[in-house]
Amino acid sequence: MYNQNSGYGQAMMNRIYSAASSACPTFGRIFIVLSPSDSADANFEKLSQLIKPDPMGQVRLFTSLESAYAAATSNNDDVILLSGHSEHTIEAALDWSKSRVHLLGMDGGGRKVLQGSRVTTTGNPADAYVMKVTGTRNTFQNVKFEQNSTNAAAITVLQFGGEGTVCKNVTATFSTATNIDGSETTSYEVVMGEDSGTFIDCSFGTETLVTTGARAVMSIDQVKSGQQMKSCRFINCEWLIASTSADANFIRVIATTDLMFSQVFVNPVFFATINATMVAITLTDAVDSVASLVQGNMLFVNPATNATNFCSAITDNVKVVGPGMSLDGGAAAVGSTLGIGVIPA
Repeated sequence: MYNQNSGYGQAMMNRIYSAASSACPTFGRIFIVLSPSDSADANFEKLSQLIKPDPMGQVRLFTSLESAYAAATSNNDDVILLSGHSEHTIEAALDWSKSRVHLLGMDGGGRKVLQGSRVTTTGNPADAYVMKVTGTRNTFQNVKFEQNSTNAAAITVLQFGGEGTVCKNVTATFSTATNIDGSETTSYEVVMGEDSGTFIDCSFGTETLVTTGARAVMSIDQVKSGQQMKSCRFINCEWLIASTSADANFIRVIATTDLMFSQVFVNPVFFATINATMVAITLTDAVDSVASLVQGNMLFVNPATNATNFCSAITDNVKVVGPGMSLDGGAAAVGSTLGIGVIPA
């Protein structure tokens, strides 16, 4: 019914390639992933007719993200398009070690939260993460990653230890409270050890599940051995939590060997849900550095938070810039509370 070379079929093929090229312009191949639970949908049947193996016999249509990733060639700038209806489940952690392989969610784009293209764990795998990125210049856009495993090892969602990764409109969240309650202090939505990554309009954390331990939403820690987080940029991103512990943080540096060079955060929002029913309270510090940090730097430009302080406990190599600061950089009291939300008069 649908022919690649004429009518609606040709229009759909043009639409697919145009969408992929405009969002992620590359010379690579395009692979499409449909969730098997959508087999009764009209799009599933239509794309099954259209997306045939290419002239070299390479399959282009898949029903699992793992099989599409396995088919992608490192450094070929292949693009994987992920359908935006039902969730895409993975039974084991996805180790994204290939380079220049790009994952785009096809849900219309532009969502900071509740992306339609969702990658979630199933079967409670005993893996520490949903996805770990260690390749070079990969792209992730319009995708929500959810840690749904209740295994005790499943304590993170995304780990970044690659180089030049781009994330845009990406969410990382726990969808079960199993490993963020109790006295858990080493569970994080994101472990950040990226080299020169760019993160735009991303959302990290959840406000609907309660954290009861003094953990952090994002830890700055080595993911690839010997590689510190360095030269990363965060633009218009947000960090979310609902915590019964005031000692939780949004960003926490784990060790002096985990951070190097410049990290710039532009318009970051750090929001802790205050909810009497959930017993979720205000955090003491949004950001926590590490003592004796001498190599890495964090600069926050126009931050906003409802924590009591922005960074007051350990402030090594943390600097904040925002409206209302004096020309000399502001007094210490102003520096620790800059960007803190207040009750309007």
